[in-house]
Amino acid sequence: MANTITYGQLFERVLQERLARPQNWKEMCDVTMSNDRIINSSLVSTTGGWAAVGTLTRGTAFDPTDVVQANQTLTISTGRHNTTYFDFGDLSQSPWTTEREIFERTGERLGEFIETDVLAQHGSWRNIGLVGGTWTDNNATAGAVSASSVDDLIRLLRTVIRQQNGHEKLQSNGLGIVWSPASFEFVEALDRQGLLKPSLIKAKVQQWITHTKQAIAMQVKRLSEKEPIQFGYATV
Repeated sequence: MANTITYGQLFERVLQERLARPQNWKEMCDVTMSNDRIINSSLVSTTGGWAAVGTLTRGTAFDPTDVVQANQTLTISTGRHNTTYFDFGDLSQSPWTTEREIFERTGERLGEFIETDVLAQHGSWRNIGLVGGTWTDNNATAGAVSASSVDDLIRLLRTVIRQQNGHEKLQSNGLGIVWSPASFEFVEALDRQGLLKPSLIKAKVQQWITHTKQAIAMQVKRLSEKEPIQFGYATV
């Protein structure tokens, strides 16, 4: 004889861990959140003879300099999406996946896309090249960071910023570099040698770049639960 048994089953809820890629664009870029399509940034132009210092002869007439106001516009026109379809009946009857988990994954993927897109614009940034083992400003010769050259690179970056009259910004905002994992190893070695302050070491690594700040504007659309997550962004 043989018994027919129905055994109980246990369903264990296990979240699949996802290795998140590093994201630095929120820290390295000037980010503006807006629901408007066009963002205007007005400023006083520094081109031409504005605020130029001229000679003055006592008792003689002189001409003042003109003030020119300029306007820069940033248009939010590029749209991207990461749409996930999930039947509400299945979502309510299956406790193994929640809306929060879906939206968190969507946010991670969108952030990773922006990170890649921002770094892909390196062609419009200032180049630092490695020529004959020496880091050289405004040179496009590709080179890899090494244990013997990483400190030279950091010093050159600070020099370039000062030469471009960015000393005050350097003092207030500091210097930001996005390192590759292999290059960051040499930065950590500098810290062990006592050549860098601990506050300069940040374990966020991606591709090595030297850059000027990029402006990113994101358009956030308020959606109902039945609509896909959407956003638009533009860079300058």
